[in-house]
Amino acid sequence: MKRSILFFLCVFACCMALFAADEPQSADAAQNRVFFVSRNLNRNIIVYDIQQKNGVLNQKEPLHVYWYNIEHNPITTNELNFIQRRLAYGYTVVEKGNNEVTVKLKAYKKRLLRVCKRGGKWVGITTINGKECVLTEIYAHCPTKTSCDYMELRGVSVASGKVEKETVNN
Repeated sequence: MKRSILFFLCVFACCMALFAADEPQSADAAQNRVFFVSRNLNRNIIVYDIQQKNGVLNQKEPLHVYWYNIEHNPITTNELNFIQRRLAYGYTVVEKGNNEVTVKLKAYKKRLLRVCKRGGKWVGITTINGKECVLTEIYAHCPTKTSCDYMELRGVSVASGKVEKETVNN
């Protein structure tokens, strides 16, 4: 009996890992997700979710940035540590507006990201290939854990709805 239960739990855990292999898909995640960063080093992603206070965008800290641990334990998350927040995956609010903000990402300071609501969903709008796009993902190609040689910005054109992808050197 104990072996059967243990076997069932192992199979259940494997199935959960397979279903969660890409991006977290909970209802809250889908509603609050602005974009995520993936890297070539492993399958873990850095998630940028919207943060609200009393139903309104938190203008001081509009994004909650954290790790989603797909590689080793797909149902867990971890907060960024101090160095990750300050140097790699954090952001700075550069402008505040009416229930929207403009932020500068620590990892790529050359482009701004406007966080706002579009069609009832929170999005991050930036320029990709010279076009205004809703950012969906940043892929970072990192030869080591502490360096990145290029990034791909991926998103959807606001004007045409076409998928856009641009490679930028770091």
